[in-house]
Amino acid sequence: MAAKKKLSDFGNLASIVKGDMRSFSLGVKFDLIFIGFNSFLHLLTDKDSMDFFSCVQGHMHDKSRFVIDIYIPDPLFLYRPEGMRFPVLEYTDSNTDEYVYVEESNVYNSTTEVNDLFWYFSTEEKKDFDERRFSMRMYFPSKMNQMLIDAGFKICHQWGDYYRTDLNEESKLQIYDVQVAF
Repeated sequence: MAAKKKLSDFGNLASIVKGDMRSFSLGVKFDLIFIGFNSFLHLLTDKDSMDFFSCVQGHMHDKSRFVIDIYIPDPLFLYRPEGMRFPVLEYTDSNTDEYVYVEESNVYNSTTEVNDLFWYFSTEEKKDFDERRFSMRMYFPSKMNQMLIDAGFKICHQWGDYYRTDLNEESKLQIYDVQVAF
C-alpha cells in the first residue's frame, strides 16, 4: 500500500486504520481531524453523515479542529445527458505500459441527491475492458452548513479553495474548519 510506505518514515507517529467511517472508536482525542478529497461524499444518507459526525465528535476535545474538503456540485455535471460519456482521466498503466483512458457517465437523483457514476476503462485495443460504478452524495453548501450545525459543530471558517479564499459563487470547493459547539 502506497500510503503505508509514505508513512513508514514517521515510525509510530502516524498510522492507518481501516474501518467504517460511520462507526469507529479509537479511544483517543485529536487536535486535528481531516477528511479530504471528497471522501465525505461517499456517505449517501443524512443518517450516514450524522453517524460519522458523532464519531468525529467523540474524538475531539474543546480545542480540536475538524476540517472537511469537498467540491461544490456543478449542475452542468449533475444533469448531463443520461448515457453520454465524458473523458475523465488518462494514464499509463504501470503494469502493462499501456495508455488507458477513462470515460464517465452519470445518473443524478435530485430527490436523494445521489449521483451514480459509471467509469469505463479502455485502451486503443480493448474498449471498455473494465467498468466501475460508484455513488456520491452531492452536498450543496446550504445543506452542508445545516448538517454541521445540526450535528453540534460551530463553523469557524468556510473556504472556497486551498488558498483560504472565502467561499463564494465562483468557488469550486467547500472547505470547512469546525469545532464542537460545547
